[in-house]
Amino acid sequence: MNKPIIIPDWAYKGHTRSGRGTGRQGLKATLKYLQYRDKKNNHLAQSHDYERWQDRGLGVSYGEIFKNCDTLQSKHVLAWTWVISPAPDLMELVPHDQRRELLYDLTERVVEDYYTARGFDVPEHSYLMHSAKTKPKDGEPSQEHLHTHVILPGTAPSTADRLPVYNNATKGHDRLFREIASHHFADMLDERGIDWRPLREEPQVERDEIDLDDFFSR
Repeated sequence: MNKPIIIPDWAYKGHTRSGRGTGRQGLKATLKYLQYRDKKNNHLAQSHDYERWQDRGLGVSYGEIFKNCDTLQSKHVLAWTWVISPAPDLMELVPHDQRRELLYDLTERVVEDYYTARGFDVPEHSYLMHSAKTKPKDGEPSQEHLHTHVILPGTAPSTADRLPVYNNATKGHDRLFREIASHHFADMLDERGIDWRPLREEPQVERDEIDLDDFFSR
């Protein structure tokens, strides 16, 4: 399966401002953007009282989430920002009224299992779902692109002091992240009886019948 079934990604916000979107100001701007991005299409989101975030201990508004990230920061990381993005063509196989629930459940499974696999307790976090459209390709219509944005602090709880969390590609953390996300998404599609694997199988190249006389002289 060369084409991925899901693309998870992460980035971090440090304390120091070194350009647009960085530092404390950059984190607050990012959180506000995520909360109100779809206000043109969602009249509820036009209200500052509208709660889009799924709160797992970090907050239900961008201001509260920012404050908690500031409190729970590590020496180098103010917050981690994740994106959990299942392949749009596979999400289209899921009944429309089940997609939100699946994506929420998937997000929470990935957060829990990744931190557990790293030896950490699961930290406080909040996430929300966004919907976008893919670009039309090869004459095919655009597809709905559902994904979640997850905000996590720079530390994780422990029985004593909080522990700093660093994600390092050279230590295989990104591979672990992708494997956990792919495992859970595949399981959730299977649990619903969705026949998704043919969309990821490599096409078999048809070969002409081989005549052994062409390879061996007499």
